[in-house]
Amino acid sequence: MIALDYYLITFDSTHAAMAAESFFKNKNIRVKLIPLPSVISAGCGFSLRVLPSEVKTVEPLLLQSELEWSKLYKIVKLGRTSKVEPWVLSGN
Repeated sequence: MIALDYYLITFDSTHAAMAAESFFKNKNIRVKLIPLPSVISAGCGFSLRVLPSEVKTVEPLLLQSELEWSKLYKIVKLGRTSKVEPWVLSGN
């Protein structure tokens, strides 16, 4: 089976989630606003999905910008199973 990893940024408000989506898309970074997966109970119910290929670009922007984000997760999918891990920023 192929493991499909992606990263999630969660938010406390829908407004913050939409602002972050706009911020990254304006910088030509591929992100997608998605419903928060049921394995995570936090925030407003929306999250921003980040591709592994975009993580190194997104991380410094999260640290340097005034975006209001809540928590960061790495989702490892293997078949029908999902494993949720903390996404630790390399700048911390």
